[in-house]
Amino acid sequence: MDISLQILLFVAVLILLAKTLGGLGARTGLPVVLGELLAGVILGPTLLNVWRFSWFSSPAAVAGRLPLSLAAVVKVFAQLGVVVLMFLAGLETDVEMMRKAVGPAFWAACGGVILPFVGGASVARAVGLGWREAVFVGAILTATSVSITAQTLMTMNQLRSKVGSTILGAAVIDDVLGLTVLSVVIAAEWRAAAPGPSGWTGVGATVVRMVLFLLFAFLLGPRLVRLVFKLARHLYGPHIAVTVSLALAFIFAFLAEYLGGMAAITGSYLAGLFIASTPAHGQVIQDVRSLTNSFFGPLFFASVGLEVNAREVAGRWGLFVLLLAVAVLGKVFGCGLGAWLKGLRGRESLLLGVGMIPRGEVELITASIGWSAGLISSPVYSVVVVLVLATTLIAPISLHVFFPREPFIAPADSPVAAELPERPVDP
Repeated sequence: MDISLQILLFVAVLILLAKTLGGLGARTGLPVVLGELLAGVILGPTLLNVWRFSWFSSPAAVAGRLPLSLAAVVKVFAQLGVVVLMFLAGLETDVEMMRKAVGPAFWAACGGVILPFVGGASVARAVGLGWREAVFVGAILTATSVSITAQTLMTMNQLRSKVGSTILGAAVIDDVLGLTVLSVVIAAEWRAAAPGPSGWTGVGATVVRMVLFLLFAFLLGPRLVRLVFKLARHLYGPHIAVTVSLALAFIFAFLAEYLGGMAAITGSYLAGLFIASTPAHGQVIQDVRSLTNSFFGPLFFASVGLEVNAREVAGRWGLFVLLLAVAVLGKVFGCGLGAWLKGLRGRESLLLGVGMIPRGEVELITASIGWSAGLISSPVYSVVVVLVLATTLIAPISLHVFFPREPFIAPADSPVAAELPERPVDP
């Protein structure tokens, strides 16, 4: 079958199955991303292994040209999806909350990054992984899934409580710190792979490039975004704002990796962060959210599941159990201790730590980047994806167990109180 026909048929099957299972997950109170991941797992080598079907198999080389495989095309779509996903994450970041989330939220985020990173890398090294792979595994465990946490708290009417708003602030900062760790680790591992002292010299040079890029981005990025939108007013046509926004996301992603030596997703996240403070934010976020939730999101998460072979996890149960323990306890104690040291009561600190357990989009994106770059092996990649699935199940259950059942009174200075509609408390 012609490759273009393969793409049309396979993408249709993939996103329809992903949305169907995602919807079923939402109906049962589970994160949508869980169902979308399972769609890829079903179609991948774990169960059906669709690549062995004649309709989806790779064509033979024609006239001396290299064959274009369906799997490679799906991977390109998924990489575009990663950039758009992190762009949306930037658009949805509450910048004001980040500014106000000093104290407990900031120190909770720091503790929740350091402890899982050190613990994950140590465990991976102890079970025999090479130090480069072990460090990357540690980086994967750093970030928290803001969306899964927010979704769970909202269903419990706890999003605007004192602990709920602190969890969201910490989760946002946690993601920013996690992306920073990811970029540093990727740059360091690529450079350190070079032979001799020049490799480590390259690490230092890359860190300098990253710092310079971030300074450039934060000092000039917002002004550049405002200038581009000002010029865009002279353009006519539907959806000009979202077109310009997506172009900026791709440009920032390119500059982050090409000039800054960072992960491209860091650039697209920053683009979303800067656009979030412009007047066009409301229109842009609606269009980008629709595009992401309907196509790029399901396609990316299902493609992650496609690469997973659960059979490979069977030989790595020890690593899985140890990493799961680090992923859960690292957040509970790391975030909880940081919040407790900055004035939260013991129970509130525990609740905050439990709320920071779930992993999701950033971890999957990080694992996908590491696997594509050859920084982690296929079995470890599968372990990480199953680990993400496990934390998305553990976190909502734990929040329901530990959060108080009585109605709460939102604090007057809650950074999200003014932006959320009133929700009735369930009887």
